[in-house]
Amino acid sequence: MKKPRFNAIKEIVVLLLFISGLHGPAYSQGRFAGYFNSDSFWRSIQILDQDAAIAEDVDTLVALASNRVFDYKELKFAKEESAKSGPVNYFLAFIKNGKWYVKPYNSLSEILNRQEEGKSLVVYTEGYGKNFPAGLFRAFAMRAQYKVNVLYLDYPSINSSKRRLGNWRFVLKEANKAGADFAPMLDSLHQWQLKEHYFSKINLFYHSMGNLALKHMLQNKLFAGFNGQVWVDNLILNAACVPAKGYADWLGKANFARHILIHYNPEDRTLKGAQLISGNRKLGVRPGATVLDKVICINFNRFVGNGHSYFLDLPYRAPMAEPVADYMQKVLNGEMVKVQDTLIFRRLAGDGKYELAE
Repeated sequence: MKKPRFNAIKEIVVLLLFISGLHGPAYSQGRFAGYFNSDSFWRSIQILDQDAAIAEDVDTLVALASNRVFDYKELKFAKEESAKSGPVNYFLAFIKNGKWYVKPYNSLSEILNRQEEGKSLVVYTEGYGKNFPAGLFRAFAMRAQYKVNVLYLDYPSINSSKRRLGNWRFVLKEANKAGADFAPMLDSLHQWQLKEHYFSKINLFYHSMGNLALKHMLQNKLFAGFNGQVWVDNLILNAACVPAKGYADWLGKANFARHILIHYNPEDRTLKGAQLISGNRKLGVRPGATVLDKVICINFNRFVGNGHSYFLDLPYRAPMAEPVADYMQKVLNGEMVKVQDTLIFRRLAGDGKYELAE
């Protein structure tokens, strides 16, 4: 009975790829980063002046905050480096009649006011290997697939002049810096939502090395005034590429979150490679025996195999299993995970650990 809905989601993502000018052979997994960094792709993105009007009937629209250096005189205007100091940059990005547009704004409130009132907001932070267009593509895909408002937090997570190990070190530094750079913005979001009551739910979604930003923010107590009350419905650590050892010490400081979800996969091939490089077990592989009282750990292995990025339908991968797609739909809309429902969840050995049922 659920197949028509699932197929409709796939059609939306396929349509998004089509109208964005992506072609199957060029968009194979191995060419992902290179394709989005090609001159032809950058040339297809149009930057709008701040006084330009945006039509109400755009196809897909997301909010975006970035700590990159920007130079609009250059073709690749979003640089592969973060600004040394100063506030983050705010944008609305949207697709209209098959073309990508990016419009700068002066404040967070301006881009939040263009989201759909009364719906869930997902504040989305990606991991390794995303230049500006590649990360924006995923933000568009999340918006299209799950019908949620998306505020994408963009930071440099790849540098084309560096090799693999150099990029690993580069992202370690940049993800930690992003934790500090975006903390004031999260405080502004909290204050704005407290005043406007604009979104039905607010959820923070950190993927892979993006979790380093969360860890850095919590470890260094950069949460300013927004940790004194609960205002985030679901704090989601997806395939977290952070050390599992001692994670309870910093994650336990997240008083702003009503529910904390750790998504893990013991066979995650990407994180197992990261373990070899770093010499420590990753939280997204195995959280360990100690689980905080308000944390729920969900093991996705039986549905995703050795997969790592298992929260979006993307064209070079097998379609998401329906239980995973249904689960993500719920948590990104801010619903409480009811692990007591044995039709949906199966309890695993160890406190706070579960997997999705068939």
